[in-house]
Amino acid sequence: MRRVSLFALCVLLTGCMGDRSDLELFITTTKAQHVAHIPPLKEPPKFEHFAYQASLMRSPFVPPSRELTEEVIDTSKDCQQPDLKRRKGRLETYALDNLKMRGTLSEDKRIWALIETNDGSVYRLGVGEYLGLYHGRIAKVSPQTIEIIELIPDGTGCWSERTSSMDLTGK
Repeated sequence: MRRVSLFALCVLLTGCMGDRSDLELFITTTKAQHVAHIPPLKEPPKFEHFAYQASLMRSPFVPPSRELTEEVIDTSKDCQQPDLKRRKGRLETYALDNLKMRGTLSEDKRIWALIETNDGSVYRLGVGEYLGLYHGRIAKVSPQTIEIIELIPDGTGCWSERTSSMDLTGK
């Protein structure tokens, strides 16, 4: 039985070694007839030199100096103005849009708001503390909302009050 299966295997394998001349002829004629034609590349656009004419102005790639970004307040006018001598609070570098009220803490009758920044830090603030870019002072903290009084410049050197609120939000 073993000799018969070995003989059948040899016959099958010799059948696989047939003449491949027709296959090789097809490959050579196909390669000769079908030459790939690659179109030439487009001409690159001409380089036009641009002379920077604003060399005496501040470079747009360098942040402005501190003097240019400080608030200029006309103290000669007799109107409402923020206290510039006051030390800025830790959340006065964030816009109110980037802050979220996440909860409250209370002890006896005092209540604090838990404020989360856009980088994930959480701070505890109470009535009278400041937050936001416009000298926002917390006027009232309740379990669901914070009332903030901001000072908005009116363009004439005076400042007007604006009331904003921040509601409790979940994740």
